[in-house]
Amino acid sequence: MLPGLWAAELASVACLRRLCSVMAGGTARLAAAEGEAGHEPGTGCGQPPAPLSFEHTRPFLHAWFEREAEQREVARDELHRLSGWSYLSTAEFRSLVADAVHRLNPPIRDGAFVYELGIGAGAVLKTISSLHRIRPAGCDFSPKAIQRASEIFPAHAAAFRVGDIALPLSSKGGCAARAGAYSHVLSFGSLAMYLTHSEMAVALRNVAKLASAGGSVAVTHFIEADGEPKGTIVAPISRQRLRQLASAAGLTNISFHPMKYQGDRFMMTARGLKGCGPWALGRLRLKRLKTCHGKF
Repeated sequence: MLPGLWAAELASVACLRRLCSVMAGGTARLAAAEGEAGHEPGTGCGQPPAPLSFEHTRPFLHAWFEREAEQREVARDELHRLSGWSYLSTAEFRSLVADAVHRLNPPIRDGAFVYELGIGAGAVLKTISSLHRIRPAGCDFSPKAIQRASEIFPAHAAAFRVGDIALPLSSKGGCAARAGAYSHVLSFGSLAMYLTHSEMAVALRNVAKLASAGGSVAVTHFIEADGEPKGTIVAPISRQRLRQLASAAGLTNISFHPMKYQGDRFMMTARGLKGCGPWALGRLRLKRLKTCHGKF
């Protein structure tokens, strides 16, 4: 790691070890914390410092999330603090997740298979599990985060795997999950914040492959070029461009929504294309799968 990155890492550790005080109140607090040197605008302590350059983003974030997952003093109802959301109270984080999940169509129901790309320590799925009895699964590039999520959901530990959401599912280092098996597929921040547009295209194809026919999708924390706060978001993207990428991946019913406590950041909901999935058999099988997911 470069000396400058070590300095940023040390600054992050110092910030995490002291009691961080930010203004109370949603978006106002998001803006108030922007002056925190070395940290994502709008978040203050508990966020990864902005990388010095993109080529160091992946290893830098990997090291940061690995370290965060080791914080054993964090309670199970505060897991969001391990994934960069510590500027939100537990109640605010739950409200943020519940609002995003409420936009899914079809909605999550008890017994649903729910997959998250970039699961972190499991904070989002833990929140959803307090609302519905779900069968959770997911992947993350941080082994220690996956270990933590497996401890939160011991009955489903085998469904959590180490993998990079920016690689094709079946490739070496990919998430290696079963295509068409999940009625709901989510990515809460990871896809939108830490990938380039070309990597987003791959990750969105993964989303489309994982979703069952007609299943619902939610991907959060995109931002347009003129939006704020950008923070550590690698590649702002217009709604028009995002719609193009999502459509090319095989997603339908694409729509965009604002997010609580997140300034100009927005989320996308969509549905898996009917006819996709391993059950699309017959003479048209290969053609249909290519239409849904592009080359494979």
